[in-house]
Amino acid sequence: MFRKRNGDINWKNIILILVALICLVVGIVLLLIDPIKNMKRQKITDDMMESIVENSQSTFVVKSSGNEVSGEEFEYYFGEEEIEGSTADYKTIVAELPEEVVLTALGTIKIPSIGVDIPLWDDATIVSLRYGAGRLKGTADPGQEGNMTVLGHRMRAKGKLFHALGDVKIGDTIEISGIDGKNYTYIVDKIYEAVEPSDLDKYIDIDDGTGKQITLVTCTPLGVATHRLLVVGHLSE
Repeated sequence: MFRKRNGDINWKNIILILVALICLVVGIVLLLIDPIKNMKRQKITDDMMESIVENSQSTFVVKSSGNEVSGEEFEYYFGEEEIEGSTADYKTIVAELPEEVVLTALGTIKIPSIGVDIPLWDDATIVSLRYGAGRLKGTADPGQEGNMTVLGHRMRAKGKLFHALGDVKIGDTIEISGIDGKNYTYIVDKIYEAVEPSDLDKYIDIDDGTGKQITLVTCTPLGVATHRLLVVGHLSE
């Protein structure tokens, strides 16, 4: 039997230690990716909100890549694409996006009972929903007769976008502050807790005969996204 002489290097142990360190570093990086993305996206959103509120700025140019919402590829319900029955998948839609996208603000949407106060965009696309809620094209404008349908992500992080929409109660208010300075308050009077995505078109007609209505739409259950949560309100006049 040969014994290791004093001073000999045990390369096997060194390699195992290096592999363990690499795994540790990779694990830490993976854990930090989403928080870093969320911080960056939140900073951009906060800056947009400030410009909308203080300067009445309505248009913003953002990159179409980067700042993705975690789980976007399976939680996003494709806005107009899904409503219209398109078979285009997430990867196809993303691949066809231009390098930069112009976001147009209708104003802001505020739900005091759950601490929501975010930009309201004049579209509901993959990019716009990263930075606020979006009105589905073809549905009513704020304060207009008919149904204004607003989509938003059910974020896993507390306090972000429509994370807490499931906590909204009948009688709560949804406040829209338009970029033109006009304000609209809707009173929540209906909540649909689990709507099949294929049935969404039954809830978003521009004129459903019930007056000036708003319908908020997000994914449910949280982190699973098999169904849609709908919160409906009518304009308080």
